[in-house]
Amino acid sequence: IVSNNGVSYTVKMLSELKKEYNFDFVIANAENACVGNGLNTSVANELIKSGIDVITLGNHAFKKNEIVNVLLNKKNVIRPANYGDGVWGKGFGIIDKGAYKIGVINLLGRVWLEGHKDPFETAEKVIEILKKETNIILVDFHAEATAEKKALGYFLDGRASGVFGTHTH
Repeated sequence: IVSNNGVSYTVKMLSELKKEYNFDFVIANAENACVGNGLNTSVANELIKSGIDVITLGNHAFKKNEIVNVLLNKKNVIRPANYGDGVWGKGFGIIDKGAYKIGVINLLGRVWLEGHKDPFETAEKVIEILKKETNIILVDFHAEATAEKKALGYFLDGRASGVFGTHTH
């Protein structure tokens, strides 16, 4: 979701899209939802209220200072898990939909995006944690290179239910 137009469109259309396509779980990458990158409290609240179950972030996760409050207070807004130790918020979560639980992992690629832990190693560790509660695991791999995204997809084949890439330019 990018900038004001992306937020407005999502808020306006998500309910209709859910009905038309009969889906009941929504993950959205919103690291660029605010003008100038990042995510703030009011936009996060607006997107969640519109029906998004999990908001993922990326390399611009901490562009807005107030994201710290969002990450500390909303379990369904996650930042990349491979940012490392001592970073605010969580890089994964489990959403309980009643009849089932869905685990979601947010990872950041390393090609042209430096300064964080190995996404492959992090994915393995987090999947072991999530498998204790659910077998449905989705991964948002926020990366520059499509080859790196494909590599993670192959690496997680049989361990994750789905791997999708965000951030491709």
